[in-house]
Amino acid sequence: MAIYWFTDALPMAVTSLLPVALLPLLGVQPSKEVCQNYIKDVSMLQLTGFTVALAIEKCGLHTRIALKTLLIFGTKPRWLMLGFLLSTWFLAMWMSTSGSTVAMMLPILEAVLKKLESTPDLDEEDDDDVERNTKSSTKAKENEAFEMEIKTEMKGELEQETQPNGKSLPSVDHPDDDAAKAKVHAQKEMEKGLTLCIAYAAGIGGICTLTGHAANLIFKSNLDDLYERHGQEAGVTFATWLIVGFPCSVICLVLAWIWMQFLFLGWRQTLSLQKDNTNDKAAKKMLRKEYENLGPMSFAQKAVLGHFVVLVILWLTRDPRFIDGWAWFFKKGFVSDATSASLVALSLFIFPSERPRLLCCKRNRENPGPVPALMDWDTVHRKMSWFVLIFMGAGLAMADACQKTGLSYWIGYQMGGLSSLPPWLMVFIISVGSTLITDVISNTATCTMLMPILAGLAVSLKVNPIYIMWPAAMCTNLAFMLPVATCGTAMVFAFGRVTVMDMVRAGAGLNVICVLVITFGMNTWGKAAFNLGEFPFDMLNATIANTSTVTMVTTY
Repeated sequence: MAIYWFTDALPMAVTSLLPVALLPLLGVQPSKEVCQNYIKDVSMLQLTGFTVALAIEKCGLHTRIALKTLLIFGTKPRWLMLGFLLSTWFLAMWMSTSGSTVAMMLPILEAVLKKLESTPDLDEEDDDDVERNTKSSTKAKENEAFEMEIKTEMKGELEQETQPNGKSLPSVDHPDDDAAKAKVHAQKEMEKGLTLCIAYAAGIGGICTLTGHAANLIFKSNLDDLYERHGQEAGVTFATWLIVGFPCSVICLVLAWIWMQFLFLGWRQTLSLQKDNTNDKAAKKMLRKEYENLGPMSFAQKAVLGHFVVLVILWLTRDPRFIDGWAWFFKKGFVSDATSASLVALSLFIFPSERPRLLCCKRNRENPGPVPALMDWDTVHRKMSWFVLIFMGAGLAMADACQKTGLSYWIGYQMGGLSSLPPWLMVFIISVGSTLITDVISNTATCTMLMPILAGLAVSLKVNPIYIMWPAAMCTNLAFMLPVATCGTAMVFAFGRVTVMDMVRAGAGLNVICVLVITFGMNTWGKAAFNLGEFPFDMLNATIANTSTVTMVTTY
């Protein structure tokens, strides 16, 4: 199945059905057990979380957020870059797939870039200044014509003096040509930087929250299964994920901004030693016009925003760990993050998208009839990434089979040489490996294959599974060198403004930066928050079935 994923011989969703057909036929697991892995708690969290994201897209709230962010930070190159980074990063925290986030931001970027390309060298005057400067501009044109006439006469006399034999002098490039070429080059570099910022911010934003990407949920599902087999709870929830994910994401975002400025804007602008020579007035005017065209927030946008805020609050307060959350009022283990997301998603199909036409909210008697809801099933059916659910199910089914047959523990035993390394170096090597693999394979496929192997490795080395599985999962979202790595990088490459070498040049350095940040985060505040220095399982009570395969293989 991994070979099929690598080569894309079959569509990924079709390949993901192989465990259902082959595992029962090969006598590995009954079909009933295999199929149960395809719809789990994390699957419903993915489904309902993406439904909320589709509601944000349907009402246009994402466009309003993006344009407002760009207006706040300005349109000079370095601040425009930060604006696109922040707006994409924030949307990627909740959109669950980097491809959908990038697809939202690329049309906005295209409009800004076209406006910058059509802007002349000199700053355009505001509409209020045109009438005021009419007289002065007329005089300037008259003086300019007079000066041009004098320069023409002087030029003719100079030619007669310097060319007595009528021979033409060798042509020399005018300095203005070099300046124009330099400006065009700087413009192209800025466009490349802004384009890549969207792809990189989508990946960095995906590690900020538990629902930021499917790889995060794959990690959580494998981790929960491993802990349940040992009669414990992993403790990774939406709220506790933020302890590690949010700081790492913010640090990576700031360093990515500095790195992209250095590469595409130059060190002078990075250190603020040179003024921006790009005409930002026209771009800002265009952004303001686009934002004003949106009009005031509609009733639907306010309602979706309210649902979104409620969902985040429910996620954060369900089980914050340092105090009892609202899940304390229910039976232990009965309520999860998927419960909150399902309630909010259900409400989106009920809550009206327009102000109800009844009682005090009745505005007029025209257009009587039912009011459409904030979300409809047709939108979900058309835009939902259904293959992701099947793909996650296949990964969970293979992970379950690997653990029950002892394969993951055997592979972990073969990697026992890593035990001689310092823990921080082991985490760094695993993080680098997962990033490099993701550069040539999709991130979800990489995470699906690595999680059961790393779980077995952690048990074999008696290392906290969170300590090596979590950074590997996050680093699968932080592969930036090649288009195939993520949906976001593929869409940005298809946008047509960057080449593969541009992505390699910028992505290689950013990969190293992000891996170092993840390694540092896991070994500092992550280690303290989750007690990662201790092995959580009692090996005497570990299931013999899962380790018998390792014993037989090593004896043989």
